[in-house]
Amino acid sequence: MALFTSDFIIKCRAAAYIFLSILCFKNISALTTNNSLVTFSIAMRLPQVVVNDSSIIVGILSVFLFNIGLLDILSLIHYGKIKAHFYKDLVFIRLSSAFIITFISYFNKVNVKWHNNFVFLFGFIEIWFNFIIYNCIKEELNDSNIKQKRTYEDKVLNEQIDGEDEEK
Repeated sequence: MALFTSDFIIKCRAAAYIFLSILCFKNISALTTNNSLVTFSIAMRLPQVVVNDSSIIVGILSVFLFNIGLLDILSLIHYGKIKAHFYKDLVFIRLSSAFIITFISYFNKVNVKWHNNFVFLFGFIEIWFNFIIYNCIKEELNDSNIKQKRTYEDKVLNEQIDGEDEEK
């Protein structure tokens, strides 16, 4: 049994992206001058993004992050029905694309639009959340398969016992 469920982790990811979108919209400088982000950027030798509070890109970034969080919330509406497909398709695609984004962001030192701390941090957060979600869903699907096998075995065993009692 997992410590957290996959739907709880997806809710946390949605809340994190919506919180980041609100933070970007309200005060982007609080995010760009955050000590943890600055230390992370220096340690990874990534150029730091300096964004003015009145820049147009702040609104685009805020809407982008809000839409990602909203998409996660909307996927939870029918989550019970699509969990197996979510596991096979969506999480794998998001994880693969996050690996590609993070790889390009770290190693493409020519293009500063890709090689910066924001792009790398976004890819890193996506990788982290999607690994956790992938493992939680995998464990939940394995647990449900084990339950189905046990109920089927119990049903077959009970039918065999009932059949032997009727013969006597």
